[in-house]
Amino acid sequence: DKGLMADLLWADFVNEDGKHQSKRGVSFAAGPDVAAKFMELNKLQFIVRSHEMKDEGYEVQKGGKVVTLFSAPNYCDQSKNKGAFIRFQAPDLKPVYTQF
Repeated sequence: DKGLMADLLWADFVNEDGKHQSKRGVSFAAGPDVAAKFMELNKLQFIVRSHEMKDEGYEVQKGGKVVTLFSAPNYCDQSKNKGAFIRFQAPDLKPVYTQF
């Protein structure tokens, strides 16, 4: 329930600055400031994550720097959500999202 692996698997992103208790009961929820610092320290330009259902199949946050993808449409045959995937289009590696 704790440590780097739990955080990599279960941390979520929220729109409020700071580090918050997770709605999942494991790991934490990171605000825009935490995400920006993490990306800066690790020399990242973009974070692609999963493991969180999104109604439209994906959600772009943090000024386009963090995206959550969820590729299971109609999750558990009851959520009525879309699924999505991402492609990075050359030459500038612009993200292109496909919903299904």
